[in-house]
Amino acid sequence: MIDGKYADYQSETYKVVEINGNDVKLVTEDAHALANGFEAETSKHTAHTLYYKHVPREDIDELYMLQQEARYAGAVFDLYQDTEGQLYIGTADQDKASAYGLAQTVDQYYSKRITDDEIEKIINRSPIE
Repeated sequence: MIDGKYADYQSETYKVVEINGNDVKLVTEDAHALANGFEAETSKHTAHTLYYKHVPREDIDELYMLQQEARYAGAVFDLYQDTEGQLYIGTADQDKASAYGLAQTVDQYYSKRITDDEIEKIINRSPIE
């Protein structure tokens, strides 16, 4: 899923790990980032190398949030996937859930397993000030 914070920096798009005042920490899996000052890090939590760089906020071309939703049978729902990559739609609206066949999964939240061809993906982009 693409949900999260992103930054356009030096004509590339990177995932934002953290924003701390004027400092923005970027991450990528692309080893070519080493040429742009990124540093390689591995950990026991990942099976591959990630590349990080701290960048002053004023050097970022654009900072924004992406959130993906899904249009299912004409209504808009949250969209997420499990660790196996299976897609789900969800909502906290009980009436909406009932109308579209979603089952309660946790307190006050309802979801339904769907396939990619059953939905239209919607990407919401909002600037981070």
